[in-house]
Amino acid sequence: MAAPASSPRRYRSSRREAQAAQTRTDILTAARELFESAGFAATTISAVAARAGVSTQTVYAVFGSKAKLAAGMVELMEESADAAQWRARLDTERDPRRILRAFAEWTRAFFVASKAQLMAAREVTAEMEDMAREGNSRRREALTELIGRIGATGALKRDLTEADAVDRAWMLTGLDTYLNATAGCGWSPERFASWLAETLEQQLLESTATTR
Repeated sequence: MAAPASSPRRYRSSRREAQAAQTRTDILTAARELFESAGFAATTISAVAARAGVSTQTVYAVFGSKAKLAAGMVELMEESADAAQWRARLDTERDPRRILRAFAEWTRAFFVASKAQLMAAREVTAEMEDMAREGNSRRREALTELIGRIGATGALKRDLTEADAVDRAWMLTGLDTYLNATAGCGWSPERFASWLAETLEQQLLESTATTR
């Protein structure tokens, strides 16, 4: 029996979804370019729309506000740093030390790929606050999952709860720590990643935890 033909409605729906995803990416890319060149405060929604080749109404329909547009850039910055590849690597690691080292290297990769946007975003604006809040929230979620995996192996320090471990890792992997190391101390991103991995291990793991 021949397979039933694809539903025209399903085809149209899939095509609309693909177009909507592309429009979202185009808007975010335009916003990133303008934020880098002009800064958050000077960039308007109409300018973003013009750069993306869409109407101002389309930008508002997709994101709702300039603040949500700025928050959406965090996802774009993650993808620019090959987030999918790093997630796959983290998912396959089982040894606690390798997990922490992989996360330290991912932190370096993200900050290196996003440095221009992050530096431009250091203006004291509502958009920056929303963007920082979104990035910090996503980082805490990722760390909560990783620390949970490590905790299940029994490798965390005996006197350290998983919640406290997440707090320590979250503080160490923030933007200010990276900028203090690279801009303030002149470290290379690679040196920062090595230090971060070592510090995470010292702060979170029992000394008897071994790397396999």
